[in-house]
Amino acid sequence: MRSWIKCHLCGLAPSFGREPPWNRQVQQMSEVGPRVAIVTGASRGIGAAVAQRLRHDGWQVVGADLDAAEGADLNLVVGDVAREQTWDRLIEAARPMGSLSAVVNNAGVQGNGRHLHETEFTDFTQILGTNVNSAFLGTRAALRHGAEGTSVVNVASNAGLRGVPRYGAYVTAKHAVIGLTRTAALEGARRGVRVNAVAPGPTETRIMDDVVRTFDPTSPAAAHKKLTRANPMGRFATPDEIAAAIVWLLSDESGYVTGTVLSVDGGLTAA
Repeated sequence: MRSWIKCHLCGLAPSFGREPPWNRQVQQMSEVGPRVAIVTGASRGIGAAVAQRLRHDGWQVVGADLDAAEGADLNLVVGDVAREQTWDRLIEAARPMGSLSAVVNNAGVQGNGRHLHETEFTDFTQILGTNVNSAFLGTRAALRHGAEGTSVVNVASNAGLRGVPRYGAYVTAKHAVIGLTRTAALEGARRGVRVNAVAPGPTETRIMDDVVRTFDPTSPAAAHKKLTRANPMGRFATPDEIAAAIVWLLSDESGYVTGTVLSVDGGLTAA
């Protein structure tokens, strides 16, 4: 009796003195050789922070962005990740480096801060296309080409969990990304592919600088101060704080986490 303990959560009864099977699985996952991650929007902001953390942890990283101006030290594929041809190039770039083990779909655009009745259809479809098509193509690439144990993180947004006036196209796109994430998680689970999303709140990035200016073009500093006061923690996130959450979702430590949306917003969605 003493050598067995009932696990009320999972129905397992591991014996004392033996290594639990889940520990062996994590060890095996970490010994498969060089792990390769594809990170989109990798030249700056959150994407650059993710790439830097992964490389520090020993990953091989293939980045993607529309330009190489700030990503010269990366193995960077320049192209539009909302197009299939770019993903073909990314997979080819990753193949010689090792097993594709992670995809971070971070690239996206936020839009120009117009109310829905002011939004042109071409602008609406462009915002949806960039945010949703890129996440779909990256997730599909992981399902098709990823090794067992591959993890996908889609960068959604706090706006994917609520409504935000003047950003209807962006809100629609990020809700779609969350729906894609949950569906892909169910389809990938038995294949050993995990799919999760992070939902950042306002973050100190170039895109957020543009958003701040739409609130008060004449005094961005005043708008920034007002927006930070609206956050329970009284500030914006740093790119590295968002990257830390993403890298955790890619790690073996989150091996039983899939289909979740992790809010990293200083408590904004709880307010």
